Amino acid sequence: MGWLFWAGAAVLAVVAIARLVRRRSRQRELMLLCHRAGVSFMPIDPFPDTLWLPFGWLGLGRWIAAENVVWNEADGEAARAFDLITEERPAGEDAQPTQHRFTCASVALPFGCPRLQIEPRDALDGVIDVLTGEDIALELEAFDRRFHVRGNDRRFAVAFCDQRMMQALLALPQGISIAVNEDRMLLRSAVLPPAEILLLLEAARAIARRVPPVVASLYPPRPAKGPHEDRWLQGHWSPEPIEGEA
Repeated sequence: MGWLFWAGAAVLAVVAIARLVRRRSRQRELMLLCHRAGVSFMPIDPFPDTLWLPFGWLGLGRWIAAENVVWNEADGEAARAFDLITEERPAGEDAQPTQHRFTCASVALPFGCPRLQIEPRDALDGVIDVLTGEDIALELEAFDRRFHVRGNDRRFAVAFCDQRMMQALLALPQGISIAVNEDRMLLRSAVLPPAEILLLLEAARAIARRVPPVVASLYPPRPAKGPHEDRWLQGHWSPEPIEGEA
């Protein structure tokens, strides 16, 4: 029986090495593409807030890492694409966690909004249970045939998904999901090849530019800081206004 154990261990080691080689090869290709395109690339996430983006309600599991991050310096931190690693922990003490990988692009929006989830209908297996909010039908039949839309605020969904926006979303490749919450939009896909990661980033930026102006007036941005901010980073909470704020 001992030889079976060692044979199994050898197979697992070979598989692990093959995966690592593929990841390194993909990473190098992405780095070269970013260099040629004049955009920034880091194999390790340089942004402290990526794993805190407001999309934990999507049911993807616990966000544990982001890597292969791509962004355009001209945009600052407003838009970035990245590989996201999530983890699900099944019930039971002995159950092993399962990891999932996605390619995502996030972009900042100039307003604060309720949750909106737009999922391809042909990718709903295993997703429908985590869709939250009201099932919303829109006026473009081709859009309703391709996407399943749910949200907490029908008025927002209708304002956000005007004719121009729906046409822009229909132009996306198959398999892309869109989620909006607070002041962020997230595009999500299965893991993409390097060239398509750059395209996903550009798609997120283009869709953000298509947001109808009326949305910002209906849902103005929330203030980033209030006069009585909880100052936990200072080691204590203070009820006094932050210095310099009224």
